[in-house]
Amino acid sequence: MRNVHDPLPFERVVVVRGINSRPGHAPGDHWFPWLMRAVPAVEMVDLPDPAWPDAAAWISAAAETIGSLSPRTAVVTHSLGGITGLRAVQLLAERWAGSPAEAPSLGAFVAVAPFASTLPDTGEDHLDRFIASGLGGFLSGMAVPNPRVFGKATVIHSDDDRLVPPAKSEEFAAAIGARTVVVPGAGHFLASDGVTALPEVVDALRAAESEKRP
Repeated sequence: MRNVHDPLPFERVVVVRGINSRPGHAPGDHWFPWLMRAVPAVEMVDLPDPAWPDAAAWISAAAETIGSLSPRTAVVTHSLGGITGLRAVQLLAERWAGSPAEAPSLGAFVAVAPFASTLPDTGEDHLDRFIASGLGGFLSGMAVPNPRVFGKATVIHSDDDRLVPPAKSEEFAAAIGARTVVVPGAGHFLASDGVTALPEVVDALRAAESEKRP
């Protein structure tokens, strides 16, 4: 069995976080500090105004950080970061001017608790205001690229997520051709859910080592 700190087959692992929904929650909360210790190649996307996301600004920031689609680059996302990362990959794929068969791809795309459609009310005022008036910008114009551009794709979700229904994450997985991993009782993968480490993310990145796509 390999140690979680063994080197991964990627030069870069770009992380796209979700909305900072509660005052006092830093972007580095939850399982992100653990991931940065476990994977030295991690780069966190600097998302403008994390408490009130603007779709154009977030997607642009994610695309700029990813830079280009490369099998030596992996993308890891959480929650709203999932659709942000998807849209960033869409943008980068659209910039390819060559033959679709020769289009570059990521090495891996790992989405934790993702969704790509509107959500039901969560019961949290800030999130519900965003869902009502801000989420539409992320969904408008969405077109899922050929699943091959995501490389080895994995969706990780819980069976008791109170914010993103598991069915929404399953839909996201189907759209990008991802396998799914269910973590029982992990909620929305927040520190308040008791999740401060997420080895399933490293396992998903490791799985790409033996199943790389050209």
